[in-house]
Amino acid sequence: MDTTRKNRRSISTVDEILSYAKVLKTDVVPTTQALFFQSSSLQNTSFQFLELNDELLKLVENNEQLTIKGNDDDEVVICSETATFHANLAETSNSLLLITPVKHFDDIKENNEENVQEITVAGVFQVYLEAHVAKTSMKKLFWLLEKSIYKGPECEENIDQNNLYTLEDLKGIIQVSNAELTEALNSLEIFEINGYIRQIEFEYLFRVLSYMVQLIDENSRSLNTIDFHETLDALKEIIPEEIITPVFEKYTEKSNIIDGMQMYKYKEADVCKFFARVILRTEKFNFDEFMQAWSESVPEGMITSEEMLYGIAIINKNSNPKVIWAFEENDLPDNIQARLQVLFKAKEKWTVPEISPFIRGLATNKLDVNALLAKHARASTVGDLKYYSAKHAK
Repeated sequence: MDTTRKNRRSISTVDEILSYAKVLKTDVVPTTQALFFQSSSLQNTSFQFLELNDELLKLVENNEQLTIKGNDDDEVVICSETATFHANLAETSNSLLLITPVKHFDDIKENNEENVQEITVAGVFQVYLEAHVAKTSMKKLFWLLEKSIYKGPECEENIDQNNLYTLEDLKGIIQVSNAELTEALNSLEIFEINGYIRQIEFEYLFRVLSYMVQLIDENSRSLNTIDFHETLDALKEIIPEEIITPVFEKYTEKSNIIDGMQMYKYKEADVCKFFARVILRTEKFNFDEFMQAWSESVPEGMITSEEMLYGIAIINKNSNPKVIWAFEENDLPDNIQARLQVLFKAKEKWTVPEISPFIRGLATNKLDVNALLAKHARASTVGDLKYYSAKHAK
């Protein structure tokens, strides 16, 4: 390999090299490709190698659109429409060369004329990017939206318009696939208000939702015959329409059609969970007293259950009396080991249904909740129940 073009390869030089290597000319094709470095500098910062895993390779082969998302100081994240790939730097003991295209055997095997072709080496690399599927934290999303929390129409004049983001804005900023971003927005208490994605202040959201569910009794409605237009007409004087509509859409779903009108029903689990969070804003609560107060706070006909509390609270049944306190998944670390450390510090033993909501956000196609627990926690069985605790607990 020449490092300069001063000593160009010639046919006679090639023949000499073949002789030294004890290779017969009849065993090779007549075309010789000689490598030359473009300059004395071996480092090239204009390019970066990316190793494609099987999933990413399949997307490329299928001509699917891939997008690199994030700001200049973010880690490299590549997104398809439905999946997110994190690209981390990896070292290699073998140098990787970036060269102008070489011709492969099939391209030159029919050429019988002896010739030497020059191939340029544009860069030498000892590191490359290694892509893998991973979950991305939504903390950046909350950080962005915290600057524009909706607290009521009287507070809107204080909101900086530069801190408002449309869905399209967030698709370019938040380092997840579009499908994963949409799924997150649908599962979180985040709303589209006048074209912008925003959080609603908890106390204000509680007021809005309380007004809405109170109309069930006031209008003598059953839980599955909620009329949107009736709700809107009853509340639009005290709550802006642009708030009623997204909150209604978040907490209801279509039920049936009566006299040509689409009826709705409130999502029981979502409504019950929200009212549980309202009560749990105190530091700790007697569990039995909480369950009583909770069941009385939700609309008549809705049934609360302990399972609804998984993912928003911790229940300690080993204390006397039993207690419960708020514990939100969004407040936990993004690293699985650090997250489990916090969870096992808060509560020594967990059943799978109890702990799953707190780690489901870190699961992938290759490592689901059960696989994560098997890898990072210790299993034990008490009676018919399986529990998980810290892997190296005493």
